[in-house]
Amino acid sequence: MKNNTYEQIISEIKMLRKELHSCPEKSGAEKETMKKLKEFLKERTSLTIVDCDTWFYAVHEEEGAWTSKAFRADMDAVMGEDNRLFHGCGHDGHSAVLAGLCLLLEGKKTGSNIYAVFQPAEETGQGAKVCSRLLEEKGIREIYGFHNLPGYPAGKAVVKKGTFACASRGLILYLEGRQCHAAYPEEGINPSWLIAELISSLPALTEKAGSQGMVLATIIEVKAGGENFGVSPSDGKLALTIRAERLSELNRFQASILSLAEKRAVEGGLKFQYQIFDEFPDTYNESDMAEACKRRFEENKVPYLEENVPFRWSEDFGWYLMKSPGMFFGMGAGEDCPGLHTAAYEFPDGIMEAAVRAFEALL
Repeated sequence: MKNNTYEQIISEIKMLRKELHSCPEKSGAEKETMKKLKEFLKERTSLTIVDCDTWFYAVHEEEGAWTSKAFRADMDAVMGEDNRLFHGCGHDGHSAVLAGLCLLLEGKKTGSNIYAVFQPAEETGQGAKVCSRLLEEKGIREIYGFHNLPGYPAGKAVVKKGTFACASRGLILYLEGRQCHAAYPEEGINPSWLIAELISSLPALTEKAGSQGMVLATIIEVKAGGENFGVSPSDGKLALTIRAERLSELNRFQASILSLAEKRAVEGGLKFQYQIFDEFPDTYNESDMAEACKRRFEENKVPYLEENVPFRWSEDFGWYLMKSPGMFFGMGAGEDCPGLHTAAYEFPDGIMEAAVRAFEALL
């Protein structure tokens, strides 16, 4: 397909999104999603498609291109309240929009080689970590991505200088003491007291760490022993999600939690271990890239607004920004659009053209 009209492109990708919506897949296992996307592109474009097992990218190459740019979309679904996967974050829409950009590239001269990256496992923070190696391998000079944003005007881009989405990770602390009879608690080592101390210390540790913006700890799980009233337990667990505007602050916050836990565990005769899950760096837009993005939107008549407050949720696009300049922006999904990860949410097809035009402006 060459010189597609916007009407044709949007019609095609709306149908594509509905196909993707019908086959939600968990992070790192997006096989059917990838198959549908690759078939769509092979049938409709002349792009070179490169399969990387768990992900793929499509390349628009131009003779004499003076630079390379990448555009990224995620593909994975989330778990719903009924314990079934569904596209409750709109990644079906993100992938369909990027496919729309691929259609738009047919017969187009941009002066650049363009890489369309279809990424797995955004929800766990692992997909971009793997895919970001492409930036170094191909010498890609810029990368762009977006996320739909319920609560913002439909079809209006959202630009944020500095931290767009916060850094976060899951942190689980494991404590092992000594079990004894509940009637003689002094003869054992019950981890509950240390867990209680750690929980009560979190507000002070949070305040101390937050010199560069918001720092937050959310208690996810607390466990010690079971419903055996004759036993003072030996094992305990405290699970937290910790987040911060900057990755450096997150690392300091984590270090302060672990330092206190280890110190008190040694003093109390407890064994202490920890695990980290779902690591997300901060998605940080440098000022010069944000200004350039605004200029391109203005030149191409893409409506946008500026946001001043970082989004608390995390987005693994930050892994790319560690390796190449880039820009991550939002696309308003509608002020009345249900929230992300809620049962009523579905990516609104009405914002697809605006999202494709925003990507086109950054070509």
